[in-house]
Amino acid sequence: MAKYVCDFEQVSSIGNEICEAVSDMLSSLTTYSSNIESNLSSWSGEAKSSFTATNSSLISQTTSDFEYINSLGEFIKASSEAIQSVEEELAAMKI
Repeated sequence: MAKYVCDFEQVSSIGNEICEAVSDMLSSLTTYSSNIESNLSSWSGEAKSSFTATNSSLISQTTSDFEYINSLGEFIKASSEAIQSVEEELAAMKI
């Protein structure tokens, strides 16, 4: 019977790396957003309104994208744990 092997530590590590990268990117996005808002404080008029609205929309979409990617990382980690658990159960069976 064929035996399939999965390096669970490596798969979980990849999931962790994805989540850590997302955390770093969200932190950078927050810093960017704060800096932009600070720099725009001296602006006024239609240009400020237009830029602020577009920037807010892009930050919101980017945050949503990062949250989705973080969910992928969490899914990878959970899948690795679930597969490992099933493999251990199957290995313990006497057929």
